[in-house]
Amino acid sequence: QDVVQLFSDPRRGPACSTHPTSLPAAVLEAFVRVMAPPRFGFIVGKDTDVVEDQKYRDIPGDDSFMADLSDDWRVDPESHEYLKDCEEGTKGYAHCDVAIAHWVKKNNPDIEVDIIGPSDLNLRRLKKNIANFSLGFNAVNLLVVAKDPSTEKSLAALQKCGNIVPDWGYEEYILTKSNYMKACINAGVPMAPTIFSCSPDRSPEKLLSDIKERGWKSFVMKQSCSGFSLGFLKLKVEDCEKDPSILKNYFEEYASCPEYVVQETVEGFTRNWETRCFWFKGEFLYAIANMAAVSTEDGAERIISGDDIPAEFLENAKRIGAEAIKCLPNMKASNGEDISSILVRTDIGCSDGEINDKDYNWKTGEKTFFLNEIEPSSTTYFVRHLKFDCLPMYGKLYSDSIREILSKVEDSKPKAKAKGKGKAKAKAKAASKSKAKAKAKPSAAKSKAKAKAKGKPAPKGKGAAAKGKAAASKVKNKTVKATGKPKGKAKAKGRGK
Repeated sequence: QDVVQLFSDPRRGPACSTHPTSLPAAVLEAFVRVMAPPRFGFIVGKDTDVVEDQKYRDIPGDDSFMADLSDDWRVDPESHEYLKDCEEGTKGYAHCDVAIAHWVKKNNPDIEVDIIGPSDLNLRRLKKNIANFSLGFNAVNLLVVAKDPSTEKSLAALQKCGNIVPDWGYEEYILTKSNYMKACINAGVPMAPTIFSCSPDRSPEKLLSDIKERGWKSFVMKQSCSGFSLGFLKLKVEDCEKDPSILKNYFEEYASCPEYVVQETVEGFTRNWETRCFWFKGEFLYAIANMAAVSTEDGAERIISGDDIPAEFLENAKRIGAEAIKCLPNMKASNGEDISSILVRTDIGCSDGEINDKDYNWKTGEKTFFLNEIEPSSTTYFVRHLKFDCLPMYGKLYSDSIREILSKVEDSKPKAKAKGKGKAKAKAKAASKSKAKAKAKPSAAKSKAKAKAKGKPAPKGKGAAAKGKAAASKVKNKTVKATGKPKGKAKAKGRGK
């Protein structure tokens, strides 16, 4: 409204319409926001969840809607780079994060979709959008490629933009695994015996002592703020006792990691299905189950979905996953309003071997299901391994989230009515002062007459007019302040930071 008024102001209108570039950049940006459709970003970067693939089409999945997708957003299977960063003529294929963003674009003509690749991540770009969904790239990717010179700026952009979904507070909660793991343990969600080895109060000697005190014979090392199995290591207590350099070297190599997640080895984990459940707005969508390559006859990982998942595994995975996601914080819109959660994945393992932890009573030979990990929306969706085409489902779900966020953000904006009241109040104040001024005029005439009768020079009208102008100027300034123009300008400037 401030921008529209600025353009329609008769004193500035002609100048503005002739030379729009003479306006402050923040005002121009605000004008674009008023006139343009609402814009939402999709942060992409997947290279392991391909959609343009025969396996997806055999589901059957329909990828025909991507016929007009720019080749820039297809991935070269050799270099794992987007074609926009490859040599001309390189062939590539779209992955599910880009496919979902393109589906939303094609099916929501009133919404502008901004696809953001890893190299496009910067604060200004993110701030231009109402919200930015992390679909294929997040802080984990940045932390894993920490040697990249752009990492620091990109990470700062995610932290400071205030409009990523999931919000930074939620992302950080999952990144530091002890946050949700401790909450789940306290809520009674089953989990493997766990020790959190946190910087700076940690050492190889202390960790080994804690492990022996718990009665473990073997253990695995994982890391918070990491992914892609970086830093995963399976060790035996006996070996670490004989050779202290094993743990010492690990501590030195991964000194920058703030938290190690150390768990007793669950032997049955590799020979049983790990069942991954997908949730959106707290509702179960589907599950896939995978078995590690070391446990299969042909040495290849196996992935199953739908009714191929044994009922016992699926039902226990849904039960534990439903309890686990209750331990997560609410997701937030940029204005701090709670919003429905977008995709979350819970990974549920199964133990049937011996557990030596002194505080556990899991029985050998019996299946015990437990929470292994929680993954945010940038996780793998396994689109090619399902028995239904999940892309339209995800497209509709993310479209619904856009509408919800849009309504929450719009509802929190100052109402025009309130602004109008401010203007009316200011006008009334100005009118009141004008009346007072008008009443003062007869008094001035009387004063002149009196002075003439006494033979004294009358006060100069110019001085009175100057005072009147000063008073009018004050009223004018107050009126401008009441209309909210300076306030609006500051707000626009703030958004452009």
